[in-house]
Amino acid sequence: MNCQLPVSFRENSLKSLNDLVLRDAVRKATNLLSAKRSQGLESVPLDQWRERASDIRKQTILHLPEYVDTFSRHATAAGAVVHRAVDKKQAANTIYYILKDRHASQVVKAKSMITEEICLNEVLEDRGIHVVETDLGEFIIQLAGESPSHILGPAIHKTRQQVGKLFADKLGVPFSDKPELLTKTARGKLREKFLCADAGITGTNLAVAETGTVAVFTNEGNARMVTTIPPIHIAVLSVEKIIATLADLGLFASLLPRSATGQPLSSYLSLITGTRKLNETTGARELHIVLLDNGRSEIAAGQYSDILKCIRCSACINVCPVYGTVGGHAYGSPYSGPMGIVLTILLKGMAQ
Repeated sequence: MNCQLPVSFRENSLKSLNDLVLRDAVRKATNLLSAKRSQGLESVPLDQWRERASDIRKQTILHLPEYVDTFSRHATAAGAVVHRAVDKKQAANTIYYILKDRHASQVVKAKSMITEEICLNEVLEDRGIHVVETDLGEFIIQLAGESPSHILGPAIHKTRQQVGKLFADKLGVPFSDKPELLTKTARGKLREKFLCADAGITGTNLAVAETGTVAVFTNEGNARMVTTIPPIHIAVLSVEKIIATLADLGLFASLLPRSATGQPLSSYLSLITGTRKLNETTGARELHIVLLDNGRSEIAAGQYSDILKCIRCSACINVCPVYGTVGGHAYGSPYSGPMGIVLTILLKGMAQ
């Protein structure tokens, strides 16, 4: 899917409606995620947590310029280089020139919706920089030449049989539809990519203003390897992801995974503050943080500012009857489902 194209929901959804395999796969996956979420939230004060999280996020949105300045100052003091990007073109170009100036041609990347928003892979590949997606779902859809269909599970629209055939065709391995073997195959193919990469790129779930820290929540070890093995780490985040303090982060560390998958905690929570220190053996020697606005300051000042409080847990997607019928690609945007389509309209404009 070309992320530069305007949204064509009606045309895309008609195509999805006729794909019975896709509809079955999406329905099963979203039902499972919803059930896990319900179980994970049974024993916690969800309404209380949600209200507190909402207040924290609203504080950032009401004072966005101040929080951006504070985060930038502390991240810089910790050793990072902060780049501010007005729009997605400037963000993608900034990343390209960071890599180009350092002669970086091989890049490993962790799952990131914000890099989908700025069409980063297309920009880099068109200019001769090879990008490898290292999240299992992203690795699958990259091989298939597709974009993510879900914030949490990029390849939930595919069956294991489809993945087995894809691996056989693209990787030259014997066909298998066993998840364990498919995962092992991907792991083997990706390991050499981590070790040879010139740079790693991630998104950021949240960022902490008081310390200049970026926080990455993941359930696979790939993101930790992306951020610690290559000498350069580029973290991309949109400005509304900033919160005030590390104490605030604790709430989201419990709320986000429970709301997304029902887990008490994500398997991996990486807090990255600056570059590798003298007594440390892992971590990037250069940390670049690209702060993207792309219309968010305007949204924050308008009547729909509440959309920026969304923490991208995907719970709304999993209960949406429209998404459950047509899947994520029908939306023609990295942000699908009920919250995603509102954000898409605000970012792209109703004309598209």
